Amino acid sequence: MEKFNQDEARKGLSLLPDIVQTLLPYLDLEDIRSLSLTNKYYHRLLNIKESGTVWHELFHKAYGRLLTDDEPFQNREAEKFQTCCEVVLTHTLPTLTWHELYEKRSSDAKFYTWGCLKHARLGYTAISNPNLTDDDLNGTGTRFKFGVNKPTLVPWFPENANINHKAIRQISGGGFSFQVLTCAGKIYSTGPTYTGGHRGPGPREGESDFNPFREAIQRMEHSWPRILTAGGPTSINTTGTFPQPLVHGPTPTNRDSSGHSTNHTSITDGPHENIYQQLQELEQSATELVPGNKHIRRMFSRCSFPIYYRHDHSLQIDPEKLGAIKFVAVSSGRSHFLALDDNNELYSWDTAESEHGIKILFDDLPLKETNPIVKIACGWDFNCVYIYDIGLVVWKERDALQEGELASNAHCMVVPKSGDTGGENKVLDFACTQNNCVYFITNKGDKLYSYNLGLVESVDLPPMLDGKLEKIVACFSCLVLFTDHNCYTVGLRDSNIDMDSFSQLVLDDPEDHIISLKGGDYHVVALTKKGQIYTWGIESQFSGCLGLGRPQHVVDEVHLGTWNGPRNVKVLKPTKVPLDDKYVCLAVAAGGWQSGAIIMKK
Repeated sequence: MEKFNQDEARKGLSLLPDIVQTLLPYLDLEDIRSLSLTNKYYHRLLNIKESGTVWHELFHKAYGRLLTDDEPFQNREAEKFQTCCEVVLTHTLPTLTWHELYEKRSSDAKFYTWGCLKHARLGYTAISNPNLTDDDLNGTGTRFKFGVNKPTLVPWFPENANINHKAIRQISGGGFSFQVLTCAGKIYSTGPTYTGGHRGPGPREGESDFNPFREAIQRMEHSWPRILTAGGPTSINTTGTFPQPLVHGPTPTNRDSSGHSTNHTSITDGPHENIYQQLQELEQSATELVPGNKHIRRMFSRCSFPIYYRHDHSLQIDPEKLGAIKFVAVSSGRSHFLALDDNNELYSWDTAESEHGIKILFDDLPLKETNPIVKIACGWDFNCVYIYDIGLVVWKERDALQEGELASNAHCMVVPKSGDTGGENKVLDFACTQNNCVYFITNKGDKLYSYNLGLVESVDLPPMLDGKLEKIVACFSCLVLFTDHNCYTVGLRDSNIDMDSFSQLVLDDPEDHIISLKGGDYHVVALTKKGQIYTWGIESQFSGCLGLGRPQHVVDEVHLGTWNGPRNVKVLKPTKVPLDDKYVCLAVAAGGWQSGAIIMKK
């Protein structure tokens, strides 16, 4: 922190600079402003306009919180810890102050996606995004377009929108969508479905959460007069079709001149009342889209809607409750995602039957007041959190919600030997694969551990691994190990390590190295310290998820890959994704057959 006279602090009965710096992570901007106005000493120490320390801390609060498995825990032994975003910014824009970096990250960082177009999972369609050209699209002819083959800007909030609403804190990639977290604490999801119709880590097989909307529809239909269709003794009842009430008494009949009856229903005088109007109004009020882009919508929890918890089944919306929850972290699995709010409450979107998140509880574990959730993560088909003084907690199922309930108990298991709060055996980083399998490393950095089928075992690593383990990342088909010297990849088969595939990841640029990566089904997208994007793996069905251009260009013209079937392209080694020299990448995401990134103009 900037140097200040310690005697000045003592005379003024103020906290020493080092203590103030320790407190900064627990203060928001308004708290810092208030403290700076307390006296002259604090005003100099916490000058919002000039203090690099304050702006660095504000940057951390907005864009550097270590609440997901995207980053390892901050190791106290590390002299200077930087998040991936900080590494890129300080390397590519070394002359800017933290105030300038904060402003630039907030206003100029944009959301880009590429890959499979199906169900608008990229946040747009082939015809809805004006940033697309014909060369950006993969397909067979002019009619059928399967994917986008290069990073493409996603239609987002207009430039004059509130900075907190449009500034993107984090992106996360699922199997069928992306989740986008803004600085305002809102989560948005691309496309109409995050599940793809698949079951997530929600209620156990054969069970489902209580659905008040289904009940509301039944009540509305049953409360509407049932119209009796004229006829014989086996008349047909139609529900809610006509506005006139049921006719009591004998069934009326008409007879023609021959004495034969002619059966018909009564003729209505006008259009019937829309009995679903209240539900439709509720749906409209609860639908928040990105302006001008119907393919990205805001995600809410059950706590936002009275119909879930009020006994009168109210269809009204309280605007204050609708926007009350502020999320600070999000993580995505194949067909589900997990989010943490600023009150350390956990929410899960894990079923195809509902679009609204469910609060998750751990009934058999201590309360969050004494044991808060420190990190969240999603595996392929399960969830994982790290809880202070407890350790890693995993689950694939939870209780089905009953009428009036907002929170569900997770059927969880605690990973043995993962709860140390300090020392060389404290968990430094972890990575989730599938079926409740977790890999983790400790501060000691000499071993890789696996948790599978209730057991923790150490994994024998080959001698070629050089350095101390600092970070691990899991993709569907591989595990990536970062040391203080190099980066290595090893294949996964049903979450088990295939040591025969162990290899070092080497870039063509010897002065650059990978600092972060994400994986889809069969491809990997990596971020380097220079803010470049590298990719490798299999691009399935002309999806474009590698971002290297049209398949024919990749294989036949520049020879970066080979055909792996009639519609698949295989790229074996990390290959640089073309970016304009004026742009730099700050974060990557991937899932399924699609990729995403936060890219900023320098």
